[in-house]
Amino acid sequence: MKTMNQILKTSFVLALSILVLSSCDKCKDNSEENSSSAEDVLRMDMEENDFITEELYVSNPCNLDLSQIISSCAVISESSTTFPKTVTIDYGTGCLDAKGRTKKGKVFVYLTGEIQETGSIREVTFENFFINEVQISGARRAENTGLNASDNVVIKVTGNITATHSDYTRSRTFERYREWTNGFNTCDTQDDEFLITGSGTLINRFGKEIPHTIIEPIHVTPGQCNYPLAGRIDVGNSNRGVIIDFGNENCDNLAEIILKRRNKTFQVNLDTRTIIH
Repeated sequence: MKTMNQILKTSFVLALSILVLSSCDKCKDNSEENSSSAEDVLRMDMEENDFITEELYVSNPCNLDLSQIISSCAVISESSTTFPKTVTIDYGTGCLDAKGRTKKGKVFVYLTGEIQETGSIREVTFENFFINEVQISGARRAENTGLNASDNVVIKVTGNITATHSDYTRSRTFERYREWTNGFNTCDTQDDEFLITGSGTLINRFGKEIPHTIIEPIHVTPGQCNYPLAGRIDVGNSNRGVIIDFGNENCDNLAEIILKRRNKTFQVNLDTRTIIH
């Protein structure tokens, strides 16, 4: 009987050890997948940020110098001198934009009126469009919904965007609200500031649906800084999820990915869109 008890005890300890090790492996796998999902969300955010100027500033009543804002080598044409009309931005076989990204292909912006007018709509679509080596397809729609309680204009942005890399594809549907907090009434793009809120769903590189919500407004200044100054995104929307943190109002090329459950933080280089450590 003593021998049998020892055998049962040994078997129980062995089974428990296997269970614990398996659980640890699963936690590790989940953390790695969550980190990859956060990286995917971050990359999608930055890739969409790379063509925000096309949406914002084409056919502007201020007659802006688009060669300085968008690209000096892109060919920009309009289908009409009156609204509604379509603006075509042709990057050809590849040229640098104002942020140093290599773009090729075409971006089409359909406009019903000036973006400053309540109810005005801008719809962005693409034709064989690439940012560096990533192909961007799909569509996004921006609508001026008027003033909010703070007397700031709010642009509602919805879309379904797919980013195709050489070895994987990811896509995202989203609904965001871009509050124009500064610079709305001026012709100086350097003073434009926005606070972005909203949510979306990402289909990540593993084919899994990942919800994400902006939990602290993303502060962007397109004319001054290439990347968000602040803001946080909750990826996964659970206690096992991940937080993307854009920092504390510093204009730099860094963000952080925070694993909630493991309380571990990775720093991300936004220029290369890769984890540093």
